[in-house]
Amino acid sequence: MSDKKENSVLQVLRNTIRIAKVSFNENKVSFLLILISTLLIMAGPFLSSAIFAKILDELVSLSGEGVLSESIIYLIVIYLLLNILIPLIIRFKNYLENIQWFFLEEKFEMDLINKKGSIDIATREDPKENDLIQKVTENGVMRCQNFNERTFLILENFTSVIVASAILVFFNKYIFFAILIGTIPGLIVEIKYAKDVWSIQNSKAETKRRFWNLKEHFQNAGNAVELKIFQNTNFFSKSIQKLFKNFLSEQKKNEDKKFKYVFFAQLLIQIIIAVSVLWFIVQVVYGAITIGALSFAVASINRLRGSLTALFSRFGRQYQSSLFITDYFKFLDKKEVIKEPERGVKLDKNKVPEIIFENVSFAYPNTKKKILKNFSLKINKGDKVALVGINGAGKTTFVKLLCRFYDPTEGRILINGVDLKEINLNTWYRQLGVLFQDYAQYHFLVKDSIAIGDTSKKTQIEKVKESAKAGEADIFIEEWEENYDQMLGKHFTGGVEPSIGQWQKLALARVFYRDPKVLILDEPTSSIDAEAEAKIFERIEKISKKRSMILISHRFSTVRRADRIVVIDGGKIIENGTHEELMEVNGQYAKLFNLQAEKYQ
Repeated sequence: MSDKKENSVLQVLRNTIRIAKVSFNENKVSFLLILISTLLIMAGPFLSSAIFAKILDELVSLSGEGVLSESIIYLIVIYLLLNILIPLIIRFKNYLENIQWFFLEEKFEMDLINKKGSIDIATREDPKENDLIQKVTENGVMRCQNFNERTFLILENFTSVIVASAILVFFNKYIFFAILIGTIPGLIVEIKYAKDVWSIQNSKAETKRRFWNLKEHFQNAGNAVELKIFQNTNFFSKSIQKLFKNFLSEQKKNEDKKFKYVFFAQLLIQIIIAVSVLWFIVQVVYGAITIGALSFAVASINRLRGSLTALFSRFGRQYQSSLFITDYFKFLDKKEVIKEPERGVKLDKNKVPEIIFENVSFAYPNTKKKILKNFSLKINKGDKVALVGINGAGKTTFVKLLCRFYDPTEGRILINGVDLKEINLNTWYRQLGVLFQDYAQYHFLVKDSIAIGDTSKKTQIEKVKESAKAGEADIFIEEWEENYDQMLGKHFTGGVEPSIGQWQKLALARVFYRDPKVLILDEPTSSIDAEAEAKIFERIEKISKKRSMILISHRFSTVRRADRIVVIDGGKIIENGTHEELMEVNGQYAKLFNLQAEKYQ
């Protein structure tokens, strides 16, 4: 769908229908009651002013008699009841809207959260897609909420315009057309500048992402410490202010231009209204219409003017919101890059799989450089394989392909002889336990932070403790006051802030708790001391007998324990063998090993 098509007025209608369907499905009773209340609130003022006009004419005819007729008493009672009921209906509608707001906030927020959780990693790593994610995160839910609420107000204004128009056409069709034409410039201004607001937000999406990235340095405790020590508070503050001004300056210019046009559009309609009222007064003077009719006509003019102005203003804001909502639904409707087969092959969770990379080449989307080139590797059931190479050699990319975050550009990956593209991903992920360099830090209770490694079953505290011991985390956990019930994160009541090494051990414990058949560790002990590292790998060797292990590490004291060491350079395997075999070859591995060994001598 092109931007031109997306930004059309027709798109407002599409979004209105889609939002209305969501609103109706979430709470049908509330939706229908708001709709009925809206129509009653619209009709009330017209009925009230019509009755008041009739009362005026009756009073004029009874002037000086000192007695009210039965008919005028009925009219006065109805008029007073209307003026009592309408505010109550408005208050009831406000209550319903608040209830609806709660339902829809949950619906829109959860749809957004679930979509973020389901999108491909490839999408997450695309800068343009990140711009879209940033926009919908900042504007999506709020805009959907406001859009839904404003829809009912627009309906009220629209029906009010229809009724007021019919009344004025009855009195004088030329006055109606004059007022209608006079309000059109206001609509044009609202639509034009609503589109400009979206264009500014759209073009500045990356600027805003940069702004939020810098702002996080003031919210994260670890970053705040470095800001103080490096005396960078002022530098970051000025950088944020510069981004703020860069973004807001165009919005301010847009508002300034809009005000000038809105002012003249408003002046035009006010002049037309004044002339129209004057015409009706003249008609009363000549006896063409009654005082009551004058009152009703003037009230209808004001109602038409007010409803048209509100309608165009709200439609302008609705148009603006629609542009953001289009982004929101575009994100929700985004198709997966990595498509799962309809009837994928299911893997046995109790069996260790055989893994084969067969002539795999890969280049990241929108790039030409191949990170892996004709890469072939077989990992037998129960193998402990270490991947070695300088930064950028392709080690982490290998893991991403194995996790099927991306598909190979060429070649294929076989799991038990079946192409990974044909395998049910849920059963494949059930086999995997992965610790990346950028692991998550969960601010939960310690036991929950570890047990989140497998949420398919109820937390097993004994298994939690065993996993913590395997990851060398049990030592510091048992020193904490609440042990496994200790809250993590200083910004939560009673919480403690683990060190980087402790966070890594907790992450490792989480992987052990998962009890996977394929253990993938990407620099698993980079923040852990040598003694703890040795103990961890002693345990890994014991627990890995019934599973495969893929290890990426720059620590050769760790790597040498692997059954096979695969040296990668420029996306290709240049050496493959045991530690002893590679040392005897005296190639790149031996060179890197000896360089590291010299540092410890």
